[in-house]
Amino acid sequence: MSTDMTPADRLNHQVVYTMLNKVKHSGDHPHDISFFAEDFEGESVSRELLIEQLNRIMPDYLLGEIEHSSDVSSTGAALVTCKNAQVTTDGLAMLKADYFKVDHPE
Repeated sequence: MSTDMTPADRLNHQVVYTMLNKVKHSGDHPHDISFFAEDFEGESVSRELLIEQLNRIMPDYLLGEIEHSSDVSSTGAALVTCKNAQVTTDGLAMLKADYFKVDHPE
């Protein structure tokens, strides 16, 4: 299996990694997960960017449904919510491969 499993060259790898990692660490069973600007430390993200990235990785790396009715006008509101989110086997492999590509301080 190749470690380069990106479905498109236009993936923002750090954003995708953060989304998959949050879903993975939120539980093993399908569940609703909301993404906030604070989840993406140092990354400038928008609702549109997150939806674009989710559309690129679904259903190969992440299962679920994007909730399109989120109200992002209020402070602290989620940028986007993924209903019944669950990382796929390929998504777990991508997380593992990307984790080892990142320089992690000891």
